Amino acid sequence: MHDFTGKIAVITGGAGGIGEATAAGFAKAGARVFILDWSQEALNAALTRLRPLGHVTAMQVDVTDRASLDAAFARIAEAGGTDILVTSAAIVKTGRILDFDPDDWTRILDVNLTGTFHCCQIAGRQMRAKGKGRIITVSSVNGQIANTGRGAYSCTKGGVDMLTRLLANELGEFGITANAVAPVPVDTPMVLQVHGPKDRAIWEDQIPAKRYAKPQEVASAIQFLASDEAAYINGHILNVDGGFMASGVILRETAPSRS
Repeated sequence: MHDFTGKIAVITGGAGGIGEATAAGFAKAGARVFILDWSQEALNAALTRLRPLGHVTAMQVDVTDRASLDAAFARIAEAGGTDILVTSAAIVKTGRILDFDPDDWTRILDVNLTGTFHCCQIAGRQMRAKGKGRIITVSSVNGQIANTGRGAYSCTKGGVDMLTRLLANELGEFGITANAVAPVPVDTPMVLQVHGPKDRAIWEDQIPAKRYAKPQEVASAIQFLASDEAAYINGHILNVDGGFMASGVILRETAPSRS
């Protein structure tokens, strides 16, 4: 296990899914963890699960509200400033592009892309002042290929990838790295809201591992990118995908029968 004793880790979307799994990992590894989420109810439930693992503080913040974020990160600055930022706050709605509601498009961009920008900019300034830091954005394989019905979500994740590379380019001289993790669908409540049995069967048929990722598997990749061992990895999009992006057509072999 990596040791993050003395580090402050800030995780958006930290009250569930990948964000909560990431918070759990950092708390167990000694970090002081701040989880940011829009739902106080979800934060309260997450704190009940996380506090036995280590030092965890919850903050109710909407990542689209810049003033609220400024206030939250000011509190974090008083605690010592951000060492690690993980941006896992995101929303999704599926639909064909010609039928996609423009209001939904705007809201998804505001949360997934602009919200990520806000957090990276504010935390990045704190890291620059400290002379070191780690930014890990949570992207998706949907940001690299055009999967049917992913609408604004895919466009935001493609934007997150480019934002991550831009951060790596501009902040590297200050001892800051910026990388992304890009999973296939993960077994989280958000995914379960939009993936029925048919969607799941289609995805699993095209993933060599034949299953969705687990939140803890994505969290482990995030923890590595935040560690000292990853100090020279910068601007990388790490696919956590069971082999999905490396594959073309999959022809499954039938297991030999046993007589």
